[in-house]
Amino acid sequence: MTNNVTISEFNELTVDEKAWYLWHGATFLHVYQKSKHRVNLFYLNDYYIELWYHIDDNKVENIRAFKSIEFLEPFLQNIDIDCVLN
Repeated sequence: MTNNVTISEFNELTVDEKAWYLWHGATFLHVYQKSKHRVNLFYLNDYYIELWYHIDDNKVENIRAFKSIEFLEPFLQNIDIDCVLN
């Protein structure tokens, strides 16, 4: 597998195949916790990837790629920039 997968190709992969791309080329950007999930944000090629990990069940529930800025909103709300402002 190469890291040049398109967003359409990525979204059609199995969860295990998507995880392979995350661990072999994606850049980790941010994580936040929502209820019983840890939601991780990655960047690969020209799109973002969201990984939903269920904490209690200790498993990845969903991985999806997107380009829409509106899907970044939950991550942006959880970034603390106080140290930059002071």
